[in-house]
Amino acid sequence: MNNHFRTVWNIIFVPGRIVTLSNGLSAIRLLGAWPLYELVRSRQSAWALGFTLFLIFTDFADGYFARKLNQVSELGKVLDPLADKVCTALGMIALHLSYGFPLWLAAVVIGRDTLILLGSVLLLFRLPTVIPSAFPGKITVTVLSALFLAYLLPQPALQKPLEILCLVSIIFSLGYYGRVFYQKFRCSL
Repeated sequence: MNNHFRTVWNIIFVPGRIVTLSNGLSAIRLLGAWPLYELVRSRQSAWALGFTLFLIFTDFADGYFARKLNQVSELGKVLDPLADKVCTALGMIALHLSYGFPLWLAAVVIGRDTLILLGSVLLLFRLPTVIPSAFPGKITVTVLSALFLAYLLPQPALQKPLEILCLVSIIFSLGYYGRVFYQKFRCSL
């Protein structure tokens, strides 16, 4: 197992590709997950809204700068989706506790993200590179962000349509990632 750990370490932490603007933005988002939870949980709506918009901005900016500044890294391919998933999970739990976000939908979102994380970790130990996030996942994160804002503001007229859109995008992205996982896992045997 030690060789596997060393291989994963070498894949993610390529010299010269750790400290980049895009990785810094992802790290800020990851570290911002707990303050987001606290702001939403305590119903500090104005602060929570501003902080949420800031975190959404970092999500779009990290990918933009990674491509624009040629800073795409294996660490960034891990850090960006991890930050998305941690922010999403804590945000959904806080929304459920303080704003009436449906528990079943929070469970579906967190369940999807958990499956994707487990599949990614399994593939990381079998492949020489990290599989980056794909367009269906980015669509899902965008819809989740809109749904999050619809509850935070609150905008009841938008909540149900966005819940349905969210569920459809979750099913589509989970199917997409499941197919990619199956193909990559089969090839690694």
